[in-house]
Amino acid sequence: MSLLPPPRLVALIAPRLDTGPMSRAIQACAERLAPEGYFLAAGPWHDPAMLPQLAALQPAAALVMGPLDEPALRAGLAALEIPVVETWNASAHPLDTAVVIDNEEAGRAAARHLAEKRHAMVACISADNPWERARRQGFISAAAGLGLDRVADIVQPEVLQMNDGRMAFLRLLATNTIFDAVFCTSDLLAAAAVSEAHNRDLHVPQDLAVLGFTDDGSAAQWAQGLTTLGVDAAELGRRAAQVLLDRLQGELAPGQHQTLDVTFETRLST
Repeated sequence: MSLLPPPRLVALIAPRLDTGPMSRAIQACAERLAPEGYFLAAGPWHDPAMLPQLAALQPAAALVMGPLDEPALRAGLAALEIPVVETWNASAHPLDTAVVIDNEEAGRAAARHLAEKRHAMVACISADNPWERARRQGFISAAAGLGLDRVADIVQPEVLQMNDGRMAFLRLLATNTIFDAVFCTSDLLAAAAVSEAHNRDLHVPQDLAVLGFTDDGSAAQWAQGLTTLGVDAAELGRRAAQVLLDRLQGELAPGQHQTLDVTFETRLST
């Protein structure tokens, strides 16, 4: 009786694993890799001090959630000489390959939509992570080019639950500025903005237009009628898995960069 080859490890490098969209991408990636004999192994690998332990495990490849910008981590992974796929938001010069969302273009699309809807005084609420920073930057730069008056810009340090989003919206209201539209760079922020607006008798979109970004479709469920940009997190995970397999099997050269299209769902909130 022939024995199956032992499964090979693919290091999962991520600052945190408890966000919904990221977990969906990881699950889809793991499901695609498993039939080929590879499994994702999570650990504190984003800490460069842990790289010797990772090297001892002899990973076949690495999947990175976010850009690989930290110099020591980047150098340590390069020294392993294994395929590395960056996802969500790649560094300016990916170490190997990347499967990403065009987050800056998503922000630009948000600004264009609000301009088309004749909103003139806009605000932005974002979380402090690489992909939302890119969406925020795209929005801010496009809003300026379109002549929109950006009256407030709130960056919430951490957004893990609805209450974090509510705090961000309260910080926006505390600026005491007048605005007629807000772009929220995540599901939680958008749903919280709509909820808090209703709590203060603000009508959406008559008093305030709200535009969100969804990684999994849940924002429209939390806030019915929410206009969103979005991307399929599970599809990103499957695409990243295929790129890893193609690199491992020698069917894809390093230096490839794949970008998932951002979709747009216009609903009642704008």
